[in-house]
Amino acid sequence: MKKFDEMLHASLLWACGILMFGMMSVIFAQVVARYVMHQSLSWSEEVGRYIFVWISFLGLAAAFKSGSHVALDLLTKSLTRVPRRALEFFNGALVVVLASALLVSGIRLLEFGMRQRSPALNIPMAFVYVVEPVSGLLLLYFSLRALWLSATARQEG
Repeated sequence: MKKFDEMLHASLLWACGILMFGMMSVIFAQVVARYVMHQSLSWSEEVGRYIFVWISFLGLAAAFKSGSHVALDLLTKSLTRVPRRALEFFNGALVVVLASALLVSGIRLLEFGMRQRSPALNIPMAFVYVVEPVSGLLLLYFSLRALWLSATARQEG
């Protein structure tokens, strides 16, 4: 299971890296088109925005797995072992609630997006919105795994 977690995490990091390169390329092309060729690409702002949304949502799950989210750990460091574990469990439970909310609201948004089209690209907005339930599912998986590993470590140690 640990190997699967690592592979999934690496895939997320690669996806975010590829999306960042894509966003940089689209924005660079827009700058070149506007200032060198004196013509604007009508679709570039929309594509850049959608890629940024994808990076943000996928990065949410990847950062959780990495433990890279900004955190104020002054309180947890000052607590003894049992209250610290209780606070960490409570925090993990809140992340599970957030991930579940992302998953449920993302599915609703996806259903709504099936009836919408983007203005410049004229693609179904479901292609943009699908990242929210995917991110919610990934975050839910990583947070439940973290809670499980924390609970089993407590029983062993």
